[in-house]
Amino acid sequence: MANHFLASTPAELQSSLDDLNRRMEEEETKAKAGALGLPYIDLHNFPMDLQVLGLFTEAEAKEMGAVPFYKDLSDLRVGTTNPEHPLLLSKLDEFQKQGSKVSLYYISRRSLLQALRFYSKVMRPKAQREETVRVEKQQDFGAALKGLQNETAQKQLSASQLVELLFGAGMFYQSSDIHIEPEEHFVKLRLRVDGVLQDVLHLTKDLQRALVMRIKILAKLKLNVENAPQDGRITFYYLGQPIDVRVSVLPSAYGEEIVMRLLGTGAVNLRLQDLGFRPQQQELIHQLLARPNGCVITTGPTGSGKTTSLYAFLNELNEPGVKIITLEDPVEYKLEGIVQTPIDHTADFDFAKGLRAILRQDPDVVMVGEIRDQETAEVALQAALTGHMVLSTLHTNDAAGAIPRLINMGVKPFILAPALSAVLAQRLVRRICQHCKVKTKMAAATLKRVEYALGQIPSAAGLKPPKDLTFYHSPGCEQCRHLGYQGRVGIYEVLQVTDAVQQLIMKQASMVEFRQAAAAQGMLTMLQDGLLKALDGLTDVEEVFRVAGEG
Repeated sequence: MANHFLASTPAELQSSLDDLNRRMEEEETKAKAGALGLPYIDLHNFPMDLQVLGLFTEAEAKEMGAVPFYKDLSDLRVGTTNPEHPLLLSKLDEFQKQGSKVSLYYISRRSLLQALRFYSKVMRPKAQREETVRVEKQQDFGAALKGLQNETAQKQLSASQLVELLFGAGMFYQSSDIHIEPEEHFVKLRLRVDGVLQDVLHLTKDLQRALVMRIKILAKLKLNVENAPQDGRITFYYLGQPIDVRVSVLPSAYGEEIVMRLLGTGAVNLRLQDLGFRPQQQELIHQLLARPNGCVITTGPTGSGKTTSLYAFLNELNEPGVKIITLEDPVEYKLEGIVQTPIDHTADFDFAKGLRAILRQDPDVVMVGEIRDQETAEVALQAALTGHMVLSTLHTNDAAGAIPRLINMGVKPFILAPALSAVLAQRLVRRICQHCKVKTKMAAATLKRVEYALGQIPSAAGLKPPKDLTFYHSPGCEQCRHLGYQGRVGIYEVLQVTDAVQQLIMKQASMVEFRQAAAAQGMLTMLQDGLLKALDGLTDVEEVFRVAGEG
């Protein structure tokens, strides 16, 4: 034996050692398989079927430590180094529900690595075949969620079925966001419906990892990153219609929290008259948009409907012979006949750089998703001075606050005054259900607040509330899914930049002076507009005070 080793070359010796190590590892794996009660297989030199291997994506195989290695009719065999991995168990459950008989084999780490090398040859379309969610038929997803209140029903669902149910429920309730929030003993599922989060289901902790993994796979996020935020995107199909989903994953104390924003579900074909403007406000906006140039800014917090308003303005302006270019972060809805450009921070393409670029494209109308800094503000306002209609948004609490905000950004008053045409502030209030709407009696303290706010309506507005104040409330019915509300409507204030307002800009007046000038012009505050809509039976007083405060 000694003479044999002396006669061996270093390469042969290394080969012998590798073979010995492999056999020892396989023996240990075989013993462990027996302890786990699983069959064992050595995939060394196993003839891998690439189509079968493609049942898992490479990312899934690495994450789970598992590879499919054989399939004949309904007989599927999978090798794994981690038989208890939640995502693997979820995948096997899916295959079984599809009629396959699944056998799990225990394999060595070396077998796994060897099988993973074949993924470079796997046909990509086959590997990605499953990475789409399709909700093919309309159903009562509210009832489906109620049917999952007990743990037994939840355990019968695969992760893919659960994701399909979440998206279907999101569309069924017309929600804007789906929240998956892990708690200590359960996972809370909430939907944002008409701007308010509604608890719809508590999932068992057993489903948490498989659900998170499935969503991360669909959104093409890193499966092995759990301690850092990630952002991705999913497109699913609801009754044949593609719906884009923006996915945000955030680490939390009890696991990763996921918020999915459903894009493209809003009514992007809205006309100006559908937004809820009062006749005087609507007429003023028509006049402003008919101008060949100028800047119209909408303000309000996130979720106040600013983007919807801008799209309605664009629909108003979108005519043959008019070139419209938008700059958005991200492009939320696709509008036909309009050039829409997404911001790309990874390529150093921000609002200011994008705006300079699109102005070289000879547009008639420019929409800038948001004014965030002095450079963007100045370029936008200069464009408004040089023959362009510019639409944009800004984060301020009310219309009057937008002008001091722009000046504080560093915009020069002599540019701002002639360039700015108007500022709109807005919020969204929930519409009360028209099917179960009933008259309601107001508490004395609340009525006093209402009377005071309505009493402050300026005479220049040309509006006089009725002396007999009648308000409404909806207790809830089948039509509104017992929420009492159905849809939302905007409440607005529209500050036109007149000669008087321009003079205030030039002398850098205070916010109080701008509010006084707005009232003198007949501007309604959002609170007053909301209370008038409550008198019209569109919403209720509690909702107006919740959203617009006390004014």
